[in-house]
Amino acid sequence: MNNITPDKETLRKAIKSGISFAIWSNPEEQIVNSTFCNQKDLIKTYATKNIDKHKGFVFAPFQICKHLPLFILPFSNSNNVFEFNSSNISNNKIAHKESYTSNIELSKKEHISQVNDFIKIFKNTDIKKAVLSRNKWISDYNIDKMPDLFNELVESYPNAFVYQVFIPEAGYWVGATPELLLSSNNGSATTVSLAGTQPYNDLDKITWDRKEKVEQELVTEHIRTVLSEFDINEIKETGPETAKAGQLVHIKTQIDFNKKNINNRIGEFIERLHPTPAVCGLPVKDSLELILETEAYDREYYTGYLGTFDPNNNSNLYVNLRCLQAFENGVVLYAGGGITPESDAEKEWEETRLKIQTIEDILEKL
Repeated sequence: MNNITPDKETLRKAIKSGISFAIWSNPEEQIVNSTFCNQKDLIKTYATKNIDKHKGFVFAPFQICKHLPLFILPFSNSNNVFEFNSSNISNNKIAHKESYTSNIELSKKEHISQVNDFIKIFKNTDIKKAVLSRNKWISDYNIDKMPDLFNELVESYPNAFVYQVFIPEAGYWVGATPELLLSSNNGSATTVSLAGTQPYNDLDKITWDRKEKVEQELVTEHIRTVLSEFDINEIKETGPETAKAGQLVHIKTQIDFNKKNINNRIGEFIERLHPTPAVCGLPVKDSLELILETEAYDREYYTGYLGTFDPNNNSNLYVNLRCLQAFENGVVLYAGGGITPESDAEKEWEETRLKIQTIEDILEKL
């Protein structure tokens, strides 16, 4: 791992050679870190608990399955792609995409219909919340612009975890996420409950309605439950409070605790914590089934998690939000929102539009 920003040519060579890389900037830091990885050194696992055996940059999907493993890129000290061995692996994950539509009116109609279907289902089930997401295809940009996008995101979102990741089997992803999943340092650990979305205007004038407060409390309660299952009872909660993330604001509660009860069990803890109701719903199992039945696409690594991991030292993992996946002929942007019995379908559509717009606005500067 080093803090020299790789240039575009280095990244092109890495992609062409099938060399995985992760480049990132932590919140409140103006330092860019990077690591490169040969295909033979790339760690791939289908069990979250296995991450306790490794340290490196983690890139995990929304749901681990046969075609979506969890990857770990061991930290390297080199930016020189020529020091790595080229691979014959096909980079089909960044090839041309043919199956997307740019018809926004059709997308809006479908999303609103799905929201209303969720609300009807809630009346006859125990589901209190389910997160419905969508994607948007834009053909005006491609992988060549991603290093520029990363640099703009670092400048525009100093409070976010900003990254670009390329793994031949997972594709090329770029994002700026505000949501911490788990941070650990020495004997302490932190997680965050984040929900609700509004455009940023004046922090002193922001108000939240009951739907948004309830949605955020469901996430917080889930975290409390998981902590209790690991016999973690002494916790410190800060919030709920309004937190700014770029041009949006959210309701946030920070939860700090002693990590001794999850030492050597961090992977097991993450497996229980993720997906949180912030990206899935509550109850998690029932809402997940509803999501998989309803969403007309595969989230892949959107709403998964990513970041640096060292079981015996510092770890900083974030939920993969405000992101896109890049291809040779365009990009796919992702966004979602929590649906509850009190949701308004038009407002839910608008929330996803605002979230996608945060990345679109930066793309338009390139």
